[in-house]
Amino acid sequence: MIHGLRLPVWLGLLLVIALAALFHLAVGAKSIPWHETWQALVAYVPGNPDHSVIRGSRLPRLLVAILVGASLGLAGTIMQAVGDNPLADPGILGINSGAALFVVFGLLVMPGNDLSMIPLFAFTGALVAAVGVLLLAGRGHNPIRLTLSGAMIAALFSAITSILLLLDQQGLDSLRRWLTGSIGVTGGTMQAWVWPYILLGMLLCLVNVRALNAHRLGPQAAAGMGVNLLQMRVFGLASVVLLSGSAVTLAGPIGFVGLVVPHAARLLFGDDYRRLLLAAPLLGALLLILADIAARTVVSPFELNTGIVTALIGGPVFVILVLRKVR
Repeated sequence: MIHGLRLPVWLGLLLVIALAALFHLAVGAKSIPWHETWQALVAYVPGNPDHSVIRGSRLPRLLVAILVGASLGLAGTIMQAVGDNPLADPGILGINSGAALFVVFGLLVMPGNDLSMIPLFAFTGALVAAVGVLLLAGRGHNPIRLTLSGAMIAALFSAITSILLLLDQQGLDSLRRWLTGSIGVTGGTMQAWVWPYILLGMLLCLVNVRALNAHRLGPQAAAGMGVNLLQMRVFGLASVVLLSGSAVTLAGPIGFVGLVVPHAARLLFGDDYRRLLLAAPLLGALLLILADIAARTVVSPFELNTGIVTALIGGPVFVILVLRKVR
């Protein structure tokens, strides 16, 4: 098992993230030399066009990739832990679709388009979707039933979103790219509004560490160890709503990050949630940085939406997990 090599793996992961981040800043419609990229970060020259591109465009995009990837990776880990469901993911279970629907609705009805309220609409939609999936799936939380319920909720909310877009085609047309999952559509102002919610969601996850570790032994064993299962689930739901809603606010409904990351984290670091809850945001950030690099370079000079790349990565993983669960 790789997780026996704890310190080397942690250091290696941090090094890979740093290199991926630097590469993310260097590539694009115009490639910028590595030394120039580094200079833009540590010794910025205002009149230098390469430095302006990196500081003004690519660095904010990198920060969005890190925030969104970390949020989705952690949200998926919590969902799989609390629901004891290896197929759980904010996208697959319709939570991202719920958040996206309410964001579109908010932009449609909100007077003056006060963008500071957008995260609150996203959280409301994520919560509505999560509750809808749980009610539809019924008791027992069978993974396949939950997944099918999530697919139904996602399809319903996506259809309603499409109808809302038709009501104001001119005003909401700019959202079409965002709705397929795109890192480069929001600016620094939105990041400033959203990061406190991401931090709060992460803190709720850390508060739940002891309960999640006990829950691995089963609900009855956890209750016998003094774990408040209702509190664990409420904190888990709140953290997922905050993290998923924040991610959707920044980049639209990007799927499969929350599915792939928890499985990769367990492979590398084992099942202890003291390590998993640190590894998941790091791996999520790395996955989305790499996915965004691919989105900007594979069909250059054109650009794919990042959500398409994560679907190409996560789709086969989802099929494999479903087949293993069915068998």
